[in-house]
Amino acid sequence: MKLIYGYEINSSPGQVGHVVCPPLLGKKITLSSAGNTNRWAFYGTRKQIIDWMQDHHDIVLENAVFLGKHNSEAHLHTELVIDLQYVYDEEQSYADWIKSYFVSIYDVERVKVEIRPRIESKDCYIPALNRTIVTSGTKLDDIVKELHDEWFKPPQTYVQQTVDLFNDAPTPSHIISAKPPSSIQVTSSTPPQAEQH
Repeated sequence: MKLIYGYEINSSPGQVGHVVCPPLLGKKITLSSAGNTNRWAFYGTRKQIIDWMQDHHDIVLENAVFLGKHNSEAHLHTELVIDLQYVYDEEQSYADWIKSYFVSIYDVERVKVEIRPRIESKDCYIPALNRTIVTSGTKLDDIVKELHDEWFKPPQTYVQQTVDLFNDAPTPSHIISAKPPSSIQVTSSTPPQAEQH
């Protein structure tokens, strides 16, 4: 099973889209909400993806709010989502498919990992096995251990998965390096006083 990675174009959740691997991968993976660089995807086993991240530990994940803007402060308060998603695997044997209902088969289970800018209004509609939120400017080296720990946790029981499904529970999120806002603006308005008689 081959690891596929790069910028993903035209895909539906759970399906393999068209993945374009940059010929000269630099020290940054730059994502933007606009254009063709809005998602970086990996298709492979969890181990293959973690190994790739360890081999490329010096790569920085960057959310460029507007492409072409060369302001170093532009990425300070933007976040990225790293989703671990189920993907249908045509190469999976029938025996492994049956086995997956009873035990975790992380060593052969093919998954999709999608890295994209965080847009909460869209993220709530994207199903994921695990969601990790990081701040723009994070190096892979800073998050690879925590991603490994999150992705290789024992899965929920089928009873808990069923309860979550019926309760429409959101995808569990793990925040690694999101920075707090630099300022909070609070406006106060005094409610009108009730007249006393």
